[in-house]
Amino acid sequence: MKYSKISKYLLIFLSVYIFLSCGKDEIITDKSVGEWMLYSSTDKNGVKTIWDEFLANSIALIPQYSCMEYTATITDQMASIKVVLLDETSSGCLNASISVFTWAIDPETGFYNYTQGTSVTSYLFTYSNADNRMTWKDQTSGATTVWDRVVEATAAEVAE
Repeated sequence: MKYSKISKYLLIFLSVYIFLSCGKDEIITDKSVGEWMLYSSTDKNGVKTIWDEFLANSIALIPQYSCMEYTATITDQMASIKVVLLDETSSGCLNASISVFTWAIDPETGFYNYTQGTSVTSYLFTYSNADNRMTWKDQTSGATTVWDRVVEATAAEVAE
C-alpha cells in the first residue's frame, strides 16, 4: 500500500516535470552577445581608422588622452555603445557618450536591426577569428565597423 502511494506521487511529479520542461524553448545565445572593443571603422567614403593607431597617436601627443574608449556591450535584448573621446579644448577627455539600442535579427534578410527610439539601422554582421572579430556593414550608408571581443585573460596568460 505504502509503495503504491509513493509510486503515484512519483508518477505525478515526473509527469508535471516532463510537461513543464517540454514547453520551454531553448534560448540560443547569439554570437554577438558579449563585450567588444572597436578595432576599426570605415566611413561611407572608404576612409578607414584603426582605433589602436588613433589612440596611440593621441596619447603620444597628450598622455591624458589615455582615457579614450570605444566599446560595445551586447546582451540578448539590447546593446550599448560607449564612446569617450578627447576634448579638443583641454588636455583631457569628454564625458562618456552611451547609446542604447534594442536589436533583433530580421528572419528574412538576416540583418541585425538596431533600434533607438524611432530610428532603425540595419547591419549585416559577419564573424571571423573564431567568432572573436565581428564586422558590421551598415546597409544604408555602407559604413563598416569592426569589433574585437574582449576576452578575459587566464591566470597563465597574466603570468607570462
